[in-house]
Amino acid sequence: MKHDDDQDDASPPGDNAPRRRTGRRKPVGRAKLKETEKRKAWVRAGGVCVLCKKYLLDGVLTGLEVSLGELAHIVGQKNTPGSPRGLHPMPLPDRDTADNVLVACESCHDEIDDQLVTGILDVGTLNEIKRTHEERIRHVTTLPDDQRTVVLRMIGKLRGNALEVTPATAAETVVADARRFPWFLLSLDRLGVEIDLTALPGEAEADDEYYATARKAIDEVIDIRLHDAIASGAARHVSVFAFARLPLLVYLGSKLDDTYGVDVYQRHRATDGWRWDPDAPTPVFTATATATIDGASEVVLIANVSGVIDETQLPVDLTELPRLVVAPDVAPDVDVMRSKMALDAFTRAMRDVFATLDAHKNIKRLHVFAAAPISATVQLGRVRDPHIHPALVIYDRTNSGDYRRALEIA
Repeated sequence: MKHDDDQDDASPPGDNAPRRRTGRRKPVGRAKLKETEKRKAWVRAGGVCVLCKKYLLDGVLTGLEVSLGELAHIVGQKNTPGSPRGLHPMPLPDRDTADNVLVACESCHDEIDDQLVTGILDVGTLNEIKRTHEERIRHVTTLPDDQRTVVLRMIGKLRGNALEVTPATAAETVVADARRFPWFLLSLDRLGVEIDLTALPGEAEADDEYYATARKAIDEVIDIRLHDAIASGAARHVSVFAFARLPLLVYLGSKLDDTYGVDVYQRHRATDGWRWDPDAPTPVFTATATATIDGASEVVLIANVSGVIDETQLPVDLTELPRLVVAPDVAPDVDVMRSKMALDAFTRAMRDVFATLDAHKNIKRLHVFAAAPISATVQLGRVRDPHIHPALVIYDRTNSGDYRRALEIA
């Protein structure tokens, strides 16, 4: 419940709209924040609840822009036990300033001032939440237009397990890692662009029907929602967060062309986060041919990045084909690709592979087996030029440890 000295101002400064009735009687003679301090608080918060991030001008019932925000004191106005966090050494004149209030929705305001909560959400915690929110608002709103990015999330399953990256995690990552800000024009629900494969049946078996259905779901999102925005000039950059079976990651990459900028992210086991580590070492990737590819019409490509492909498990009909093996100059490991520079190094190595194949026009198919992290597999699909490079036949590892053909990218 609100206490007798809470600031309850439901409208931004300068707003002539009538105040909402809250059912609370305001005490007579209570000091109020100056208009300049109110304005500072609202501008710094960006019209969003500092605590739950609710936009405070969206009327739920009518859709009209009505003010749903309040100004909540961090240190209460009075130095009394009844004032939330009021028994604090902050001088009384400093309490009615923008530095000591945060913009909040009514529900969050009520909660932080409840006696059961005030000991948990104390002055230090609320100040840190307020500082972090206001710094992010200032950073995002002052970035130029060319720094905006469309967040593309593909959520799938891998042997029954799903790993979802939330819109909030993706947004925080692109702001902190690439100094870009997420742009949600393509989505009224502010989720960005999402490809949800989690409900598709047959993932455990990963048969032809599963891959055909998954490809269709990817096509519908990329070919319609994303490419329409690209063609109109509304979007010029995409940030990719994906989790699915490896063949679908390669296929997603093949759908992202070079007419716009693309940043690809991955979850790192060492940190359990999605941000790149700029200080991580950069491995050198090289491609080694096990036999000459002169005269061959089909070649096997093996990428040993996060692990090593057991070549004894390859399909029997491919054992006689020449092989190109791409590997780093360090032992393959799940966290070998921790930096953006490492991903760039892998991408350059794959471009060299395709440049080598360009000199052999007779090669029609490249059979791909990869033990590689998410970002590398997406980039593998992006590097290939469908107009000049051979088709990619992507293989998936079965539960028994061998490999079966999953899909072909012509």
